[in-house]
Amino acid sequence: MQEILPGVYLVEQNGRKGFGYAHFVQRPSGNLVLDASRTTSLTDAFADMAAAGGVAAVVISDRHLGGPPTNQIADHFGARVYCSQIEADAMGHRTNAVRIDHVLPYERATVEGDVRLIPTPGHTAGQFATLCEVGGRRILFSSDFVWRQDGRWRPGAASRRKMRPSFDALRDLDFDTVVPWTGYGHTEFFVDVPDVNAAVDEMIDACPKP
Repeated sequence: MQEILPGVYLVEQNGRKGFGYAHFVQRPSGNLVLDASRTTSLTDAFADMAAAGGVAAVVISDRHLGGPPTNQIADHFGARVYCSQIEADAMGHRTNAVRIDHVLPYERATVEGDVRLIPTPGHTAGQFATLCEVGGRRILFSSDFVWRQDGRWRPGAASRRKMRPSFDALRDLDFDTVVPWTGYGHTEFFVDVPDVNAAVDEMIDACPKP
C-alpha cells in the first residue's frame, strides 16, 4: 500500500490488473475500503490492511466497484458493505451475488458514525461520493464521478446539463481535499480545495459537451 496522505493509501489490484487503485482509509473509528474493482482482487494487500487495523466497512460507490473482490474483503475482515438501492439493483443480475449489508435510499446518509455518503449521479444513476475526516483533512472521495487527468478535472459524464445538478449539490459541503479514483497512469492522487465553489465551477467547466 502507498500512503498518499496521512491515513489514505492507494492499493493495487492483484498483479496491478484492473483499471486502477482502490483506496484504504485508516480511521480511529474503523478503516474503510473505497473503489474496489468488481473483477480484480485485493487479497495481496490483506496482510498490510490487517497490520493497519483491518477493514470495518466497504462503500460500493457504483455498480462497477462491487463484486467478488468486495465479498472477499467482507468475508475476510468482517466488514460491513454499503451501497445505494439504485446501484444494488443494477448489480442484481450478476451470477456471483454481491454481498451488501446496508442497501440505502438514494439520499445523503451518515454511516459508521461520521462517514457521509453524498449522492452524485451522472456517471451512474445511483453513485455515492464519500466524505469523511482523515488525519485532520476533510476529504471528499469522489470515485469516478469526477477525477483528475493531465492536471484537469475529468467528469464522469460529458454532458454539462447532466452533471451540473450533482456538481452544484457539492457546494454546501465542507471539504478541503478531493481524493478521486486513480488509474495506474495517473500522478495526481489528491487535490487541495481552498474554495469549494471555485472547484465546483472548474468541474462544471470541464464537461466537454453542453
